[in-house]
Amino acid sequence: MKTLARIIITLLAIATCNFFILWLSYLSIPGLHKIKLLPNLVSLTISTIIGLYLWKKLKFNSNSLLSYILMGGLIIGSISFILGFIGPLILTPSNNLGPLMGILITGPIGFMVGLIAGGIYWNAKVKNQ
Repeated sequence: MKTLARIIITLLAIATCNFFILWLSYLSIPGLHKIKLLPNLVSLTISTIIGLYLWKKLKFNSNSLLSYILMGGLIIGSISFILGFIGPLILTPSNNLGPLMGILITGPIGFMVGLIAGGIYWNAKVKNQ
């Protein structure tokens, strides 16, 4: 895969995972907003680990079903999360519940669609060989 595409996909995945983990931790753990730096460090660490994993996986052309499924889920899930998170902020800035669409709806649905699309793409690639 080309280096520019690897950089864009990896940075997109890091940003998506960071936002998702940070918002999920703030929503699910009461009183976490009182600790200023810990949730940011934890979410940044986890998203960086995921980004490094993705960077290494994008370097090699693995033909396994699992790698295609995970890559499809991460790529399409990241894109749909960003669109669902930022889109409502741009379209209706007065609505404070807009980012929840990316967190609760488009992100998880995009990830599931990406898993299925990765499997379909792998199946089509195997049949053509």
